[in-house]
Amino acid sequence: MDIFRFYNIYIYIMRLMGREAGVMRSLVIGTLLLATALPALAAGVTLQDALRAAVADRPQAQAARAEAAAAAAAIGEARSGWLPHLTVSEQFLRTDEPAGSLFIALNQERNVMADPAYDLVAPERQDDFETRVQLTQMLYDPAIDFGLRRARTTGEAATARAAWRAEEAAFAAFRAYLDVQQAEAALAWAESSRQEAAEITRLAEERRRAGIGLKADELRAGVQLAETQRRELAVRNDLTLARRHLALAMGRAGGEVGIAAPLDEQIFPAAAGEDIDARTDLRAMALQVDAAGLAVRQSRAEWLPRLALTARYAWHDENRPFAGDAEAWAVGAGLDWELFDGLRRSSATARAMAEQQAAAARLDEHRRQQQLALEEARLRAAEARLQRDSARQAITAAAESRRLLLQRFETGLSELAELLAAQSALDHARFDAVSAASRHLLALGSIHFQAGSFLQAFLPGEALPQ
Repeated sequence: MDIFRFYNIYIYIMRLMGREAGVMRSLVIGTLLLATALPALAAGVTLQDALRAAVADRPQAQAARAEAAAAAAAIGEARSGWLPHLTVSEQFLRTDEPAGSLFIALNQERNVMADPAYDLVAPERQDDFETRVQLTQMLYDPAIDFGLRRARTTGEAATARAAWRAEEAAFAAFRAYLDVQQAEAALAWAESSRQEAAEITRLAEERRRAGIGLKADELRAGVQLAETQRRELAVRNDLTLARRHLALAMGRAGGEVGIAAPLDEQIFPAAAGEDIDARTDLRAMALQVDAAGLAVRQSRAEWLPRLALTARYAWHDENRPFAGDAEAWAVGAGLDWELFDGLRRSSATARAMAEQQAAAARLDEHRRQQQLALEEARLRAAEARLQRDSARQAITAAAESRRLLLQRFETGLSELAELLAAQSALDHARFDAVSAASRHLLALGSIHFQAGSFLQAFLPGEALPQ
């Protein structure tokens, strides 16, 4: 709710009370209504608070931060290839196979070869519970090395993307804030227009009653009054929707959010840089190109061998798991070198090179587009400034024209049509001024956004949510 809605409720109650109501009763009701309105008015947020809420609570910004956290966790996942792997296993085996039975007996440290009753060809079944602890340490694997490098680069890219999503969320909140400001200004001129149209209608009625005006003039004035009332209703709805859009841009699930104070040109810091090097989305794409280059090197490293060291300790028991009638250990090293894999590695290298070229081309295209967007933002800002100044001059001229024609109309020296035309021109000038002022502020903010320094400009030195 806004103060104008409370004002209308107040007028409606006053009409219900009738003219015989006392002044004290009117003051009491008016005080109660204003006391109810003040908390609603105090709910407005500053631009900085809106930006902080958008960066912290907007789901798209939260999703980007979660993706960055996932990419950071992937670094640890890739690093695990260089760390030792320790496994514990328990296996049970029952067999009467001659070789298997003999090895089971030997692992359990039973010298069955000295037993004349042991049949080497058709032995009795043997049971074996094997408990094994094995340590594997990779000594050389280029796939792990390049995988770790890619994970680090991808993590940096995800962090840069999260920073850019924060920029986008903040700029969206800035636009929504300006929309509320524009809607409030539009409501102010719509109410002024309605009041002025009501005054013209009153004068037309008085002239018609005095016999110096036409009924057609009175009807024409009534039509314009109805048009201003319709426009005021539409602007009120625009204000409600703008406040809801601001709440959405701040990450709220619903409701309305008003603004604490209108923005002006003085809030903008020094001009943004001349280039787009500060844009974190470009940095993210550049890091993706680097990651694609590492993928090419990783695919080529698939031709190299792998070297690993293993150590294990085993316990064997004939009757119980996790027991140890006998124990043994072993240490070894292994070299694995795949010489032919059906041309898989050659195809993987060709694919990785093509993906690197595609990533580089996307970066080049995006950089060109954003450089043009920055130049366009500067041109639009200069254009919007001229339009704003022109609209202000038009308001001054239109207001003076209406004032003079109103005086002439009151003295019978001009027609109602001339006064209505002047009123329409004033309404149009007011609308143009409101729109031009909003476009000018939006263009100034767009310069910082396209340069990648929007949050730095409006929230300098503040750390972004992680």
